[in-house]
Amino acid sequence: MKIKTLSTMMLLSGILASCNSWVKIGNLNSISNRNIDDSKQYSLISRDVEAEAKSGSDALEQAVDNLTGKYQGEFVRNAKIYVKDNGEKVKVIGDVWGVQNTITNIKTVANAEIDLKIGDSVVFKRKGDITEGKIIGIGAEKVVVEYGRKGRKKIELRFDEITKTNKELK
Repeated sequence: MKIKTLSTMMLLSGILASCNSWVKIGNLNSISNRNIDDSKQYSLISRDVEAEAKSGSDALEQAVDNLTGKYQGEFVRNAKIYVKDNGEKVKVIGDVWGVQNTITNIKTVANAEIDLKIGDSVVFKRKGDITEGKIIGIGAEKVVVEYGRKGRKKIELRFDEITKTNKELK
């Protein structure tokens, strides 16, 4: 009797747990509902963010619009697409990219104001050494810096971890 009750409880908990789970339907290199303009310089705005949309007509399109709209971007890279197993919602997770025309103004401890923008050269400490890089993305509290041979490496740093330089990196 105890075994039958235990198996029934396990079966019911399995059914209840599976009713509300997400099913992965694919990975995409990039996804967008807008045309990409090759003359613009796109940069990373936010990494590993997500948005959902209720199913209906164009649920995937709505989820992508919700994600790019929330972070004011143009397209999503490294996108993972999920759907609820009951088919009621679509979820998109990925990195939002877009054009950043704004200049971020930072006040330092000495009340000096520093303007940071995409393309600025900066230095930062990496493994005890001073490393040169270029800003490719600016967030509310951090910047994304490209560094290394031919800019193959990227790192996210707080504003107080970088120093702006006058040197132009290519």
